[in-house]
Amino acid sequence: MIYDRMERITLYGSVIPHAEDIKKRWETGNADGAEYEIRQKSYVTKEDSNRKFEVHYHTMDLMIGVSGSEWIHICPETELEPGDPLPNGGDGRKLIGAPRGQGVLLQPGYFVAILPEEAHMVGGIDDKPANLEKWVVKLDMR
Repeated sequence: MIYDRMERITLYGSVIPHAEDIKKRWETGNADGAEYEIRQKSYVTKEDSNRKFEVHYHTMDLMIGVSGSEWIHICPETELEPGDPLPNGGDGRKLIGAPRGQGVLLQPGYFVAILPEEAHMVGGIDDKPANLEKWVVKLDMR
């Protein structure tokens, strides 16, 4: 896991593919036409009982805060029980377990890079349920 401000993402270019291009797109707000997938997400954060862990085996999830904030919990997959496969044959699976491990508060202008095999639980409330917007950049690490 890497957690830092977007203005510094290019420092991690040896670990985060396309870091320079991602920074330029972020600065202009242009998520279209990338050679990698950028999902623009918007949802309401929720109580821990309504959140689940998931893990990917070949994909880095690079989450970038746009507005609002959310707690993301990250821990080793081995601390959790296997759950259902991801829908549509997605890379990885859901995992069963309560929040644990490292908690990271994703805020506007910050990113968290979640590496393959790092279990992560997103959408946790900061103070109370609130609207959140973020980019999720899916980067193939094979």
